[in-house]
Amino acid sequence: MRYHALDSMRASMMLLGIYLHVVVGYSGDGHWPYVDPHPTSVLNFTLGIIHSFRMPAFFAMAGFFGALLWNTRGPRAFFSNRIHRILWPFLLFWSLMFPIMAVIVISLERGSAQVVPAFTSGEVLKRLHPLHLWFLEYLLLLYLLGAAVAWFARRSPMTKLHAAYRWALESPFAPAIFALFSWGPLTWMHGNLKDCDGLTPELPILIAYLPPFAFGWLLYHHRDLLPRFQRHILPYFVLAIPAFLIYGKISGRDYPAFRAAGNVLCCWFLIFITTGLFLKLCSKPSPLGRYLSDSSYWLYIMHMPVVVGLQAALLPLPIPALAKIPLVLALSVGLLLISYDLLVRPAWLGALLNGRRYPRGLPPRPSPPPEPAIMSEYA
Repeated sequence: MRYHALDSMRASMMLLGIYLHVVVGYSGDGHWPYVDPHPTSVLNFTLGIIHSFRMPAFFAMAGFFGALLWNTRGPRAFFSNRIHRILWPFLLFWSLMFPIMAVIVISLERGSAQVVPAFTSGEVLKRLHPLHLWFLEYLLLLYLLGAAVAWFARRSPMTKLHAAYRWALESPFAPAIFALFSWGPLTWMHGNLKDCDGLTPELPILIAYLPPFAFGWLLYHHRDLLPRFQRHILPYFVLAIPAFLIYGKISGRDYPAFRAAGNVLCCWFLIFITTGLFLKLCSKPSPLGRYLSDSSYWLYIMHMPVVVGLQAALLPLPIPALAKIPLVLALSVGLLLISYDLLVRPAWLGALLNGRRYPRGLPPRPSPPPEPAIMSEYA
């Protein structure tokens, strides 16, 4: 079967990143290439919520589908697929994105006249960074770790680990149990998931995303328990609120362990809530849902220069930041969807990102399969 709900959840975590990067430009955060001179803090709480769980949830889904690929197609197809779908897109689009973003950042910081000197002097090389594509670099490392453990498990089945995982997942306290594995790495980071500083992978970041990735990988082996996520959604939501307040109000520099505790509890409550909601609402095939899932990879990869460019272009517009946010979001997503449909979906780029070329437009609504049905699993 195809896991429509989890596929949609994975895509939604990527698309949330576009919202995140639109809002942060108007939040007054000085770490963003574009900072509006008249920022607003009204939506800053959404940045904290999204940042606390978005990438852990994404890596959990990546682990699930990685285990699916390994177990249904075997090691050779697993590595071939990950090279074609992760490594090549990372190398291709990073080599394209980095020079473009360097031009934009230097122009915003110093003026367009300083762009050429920055490149000819070699100064740009000091700024080498994976940008928003950093997750692909860490995803490759996690897939290597997952494959190594899965290969070892062929000869030495980890029955006790699977029994413990199953017990923890069935417990009503499951989010708190799995949060324990994330608490140490987040304390190491002073209570907050840090951004990478360069192209060289950083051990704290890799370790921080290992628990959700392993959680997802093991979840595939216990996928009969997926309905479990639809239980306790409301209590988890109620408990996530004080956890988020602890995360948001306590200083990580002074109390890193307490801030980390609030962060990981909020994160895992939201992972369970989000998974349950997607299973409730998105388990049936939908042409629109499938199209958005297919397009999400392209939208996220290409959104950075589009978003920052629109933010800078709309600077003279005499409207408040809260009005610019939905405008930039709508324009950027609209332009990226048009480019996906025209240039990517039916072309070689579509095969690179989606695994195959698809006709333009929404896919046809699938007809009910005959009984008994045997459907290939998604990878």
